[in-house]
Amino acid sequence: MSTTTLRLEDALRERIARLAKAFDQTPHNFMLEALAQKADEAEWKLAMQREAQQRDAALMAGEPGVEWHEMRAYLRGRLSDAAAAPKSTSGRR
Repeated sequence: MSTTTLRLEDALRERIARLAKAFDQTPHNFMLEALAQKADEAEWKLAMQREAQQRDAALMAGEPGVEWHEMRAYLRGRLSDAAAAPKSTSGRR
């Protein structure tokens, strides 16, 4: 494991310390989790952008796609199905 130095403004450092204490963590662990979460989000965003670019290129190359009115009808049906589905119970009363 390597060491990295972060220069934090005092206000941010105090916020981190306060929040870490509230979650019974060290500021170090709080920052590690925050950085890992941000990296996960950035990787997900990049993957979505790549997929969108690939789909756009496929459409531009003449591959078939889904018309908006068809997708809208599909999504409305999914919402209706979800609203009509019985809610699961956990067995607690």
